[in-house]
Amino acid sequence: MEDFNSNNGCLYLGIDAGVFKTSVCTSNGKKFSERSVVTFLQDGNDNTEEKILSGKQAMELQDGVIKEPLNNELKGKDDVLAFKKFLKDFLNKHDVDPDKQTAYAIIGVPSNADRKYKMNLLELSSEIFSGAMVVDELFCIAYKKSLQEGSMIVDIGSGKTDICVINSNIPQQNECLSLPCAGKDIDREIVKLINERWPDSKMTEELAMEWKEKYGNLGSVHDSCIVDVPLENGTLQESIAEEMQIACEFVLTDIVSGITRVLSDVDQDIRETVRNNIHIFGGTSNLPNLGTFIENELKELGGGKVFLDPDSTFAISEGALELARNMPLEFWQQLHAGKQNEELIS
Repeated sequence: MEDFNSNNGCLYLGIDAGVFKTSVCTSNGKKFSERSVVTFLQDGNDNTEEKILSGKQAMELQDGVIKEPLNNELKGKDDVLAFKKFLKDFLNKHDVDPDKQTAYAIIGVPSNADRKYKMNLLELSSEIFSGAMVVDELFCIAYKKSLQEGSMIVDIGSGKTDICVINSNIPQQNECLSLPCAGKDIDREIVKLINERWPDSKMTEELAMEWKEKYGNLGSVHDSCIVDVPLENGTLQESIAEEMQIACEFVLTDIVSGITRVLSDVDQDIRETVRNNIHIFGGTSNLPNLGTFIENELKELGGGKVFLDPDSTFAISEGALELARNMPLEFWQQLHAGKQNEELIS
């Protein structure tokens, strides 16, 4: 797509504010992503800016209280403040300082996000950037990838999966299905299976996620899936290939069922087109052989063609960035001046 604004001396940012990870793309070529977690150090210093740790640093802190502000949909003031501090710290760590120049940001939000969530996110973002908008994350994907009418987007995240058919180039909320199964459910299933095999195990979902990211597979069982299983009295080195495959297939089968439900509601005159234009995004889409697994599951129901994004981590933030850069500069200037009322795209 044509870059409407070039940069005009401004910094543009596309942000995917995900429950699990926040990803950012900037108009000066930076791309970075980190866990959406934050903690505060108890050092007796009243300067809160010095007490914050975010992302990987927060996860590595042994005695800190981890907050996942987006997991609660920014429902409380503490969550709003925590995510604001997370976002500022996250940007600073990557040498992005919105205070040093005019900075405009578009933030991708879930399709089913309520107005209060959007307004809280918009308010805290407006305190960081010169101007900010929140946009449906599926629209960001469709915009960046130039997906045409008759395409299906399947966004497999951490806590949920959104499935949506594009109509007239814009995903409509009433044509979307949100499933409460995604990456975290694979982690929970791994924990369950490990506990069944070793009743004295001390498994955590965090450890299961690490194993999934390293060994997760929707293909044949691999004997190389050897891990140190934590037990009450030490560790046991064993293969968990079977448990890993069962957990991945268990959750993905439910997602395929969701895809078929959406397909069944598509008008017959475009159903075949949609069936052969299924685009998979989201962190869980990185599982090896995922596309082949979905296609094989769909064979019994009429078939389907799956396309995987090679860089799913930044699919939403790249689309948000491109949209931010292509918005007329006059719009951003009016937004900055407080004269723009249409701040939300829902």
